[in-house]
Amino acid sequence: MKKQIEEFKSVTIFILATNETCSLKQTVSEIQNLSCVDDIEKLVIVLKNENCLSYDTAKQIASMYEFKKPKVEIYLQKTKNIEGCIAELPWLVKSSHFIMMGADMEMNPESVKDFISRAKQHPDRIICASKWHRESTVKGYGKFHEIATRAMNTFVSLLFGTKVADPFSIYQIYPISVYRRMKFENSLRPGYEYTLKPLRCGIEYEEIPTIYRKSKERKSNFNFFHLVVLALTFCATAIRLRLTPLNKLLK
Repeated sequence: MKKQIEEFKSVTIFILATNETCSLKQTVSEIQNLSCVDDIEKLVIVLKNENCLSYDTAKQIASMYEFKKPKVEIYLQKTKNIEGCIAELPWLVKSSHFIMMGADMEMNPESVKDFISRAKQHPDRIICASKWHRESTVKGYGKFHEIATRAMNTFVSLLFGTKVADPFSIYQIYPISVYRRMKFENSLRPGYEYTLKPLRCGIEYEEIPTIYRKSKERKSNFNFFHLVVLALTFCATAIRLRLTPLNKLLK
């Protein structure tokens, strides 16, 4: 596959929020205070609808940064679930790269600086802030949850014949040119394929260390049943992609 390299120009950051308030403010504030802030095109707070507990906080933040760069915008997703949200956001991007992250401070905003630094050196590479990187710091992560996700990630690593520690994480800096070369628009599971499809197609992928702290502002949506369903679905998606010819995955 011929490599199409696009230089790093700027990054759009999508912050996914639902019921976060204090942590949402902290996430935006820490990003705005980074030394690489001039490389950020804009911050977009993504909400399901206007009834989200985060909505009023998001409006306050957007107003606060109305005349500052990068500007903060609010986006109400068109679909109801996270799968559909992940599918629609990249098509809003005008910058060369984009990042998706949560608003609960589990994904360390400081990693944005590392993302940009690495993307400037390797603009065609997907770079992930992996909580399972050997140099990462992880606090508050449940033991069962860790065992389940590590097993799932190890399975994918063996299946794809590549060393990946955290392919289910969406905390990545992603070249928009890479995303648009994949056939995502007709996908039934874009969230699960977000990293798996590029890995299957041989796109360069790198994991960097980060700091992960379990959020204290909200309860986890994952119980035993949800974890099992997630793991099985993710692994089934990996198997399907591994068996799919490359010409059916690329445009």
